Amino acid sequence: MTGRPSVRERSPVELIETAERLFAVHGIDGVSLRQIGSEAGHRNPAAVQYHFGSKAALIRAVLEHRVPAINARRLELLERLRGEGRQDDLRGLVEAMARPLLDLDPQAHHYVVFLARLMSHRSELRAAYTATLTDAISAALVAQGIKAALADLPEPIREHRFSMAMELMVHVIANRQVRTGDRRRDGLTEALFANDLIDGMVGLLTAPHTPAGRRRA
Repeated sequence: MTGRPSVRERSPVELIETAERLFAVHGIDGVSLRQIGSEAGHRNPAAVQYHFGSKAALIRAVLEHRVPAINARRLELLERLRGEGRQDDLRGLVEAMARPLLDLDPQAHHYVVFLARLMSHRSELRAAYTATLTDAISAALVAQGIKAALADLPEPIREHRFSMAMELMVHVIANRQVRTGDRRRDGLTEALFANDLIDGMVGLLTAPHTPAGRRRA
């Protein structure tokens, strides 16, 4: 009788995708490395530590597993904008940032919900997210274009608007995916949801800036 493959014979991808799912469902702190290994079918309780060494390294591996495809899709969208002469169009840039996440199949991926959990986590694990973003040239290009379109805003406000828009994007997509999994509906088709999210992000980015002194007055 053939037993299950050893740690060395099993692909780390199984561990990565199991970790992504469990982190999304239970939270970053709600899952141990042993649980991930067991859920992935490993007999050795140290399987995850053997392959990745730590939870931070595993989180980085989840990000690196997903970022290349997302990066490629975003670069494709940026190239399309350039071909249409819309490389400076704010709405087009916002869509290029959001569309690769919107197009992920929530039945096959738990990445956006995982990402939302990670973005809300304490700083030492968020660092894995920040470090991985530097490897995604598409995110840097879109960020550069969006911030250039907001050049009339003071720099601290521009940076804060961009940060808020990114958090809105991830958490709103993640919340919809969770609701869809729970069979709850918001009355919007996928197309309407995507369009409204992009509109909302553009609205947030371009909202009038009211100086604090004038507001107090």
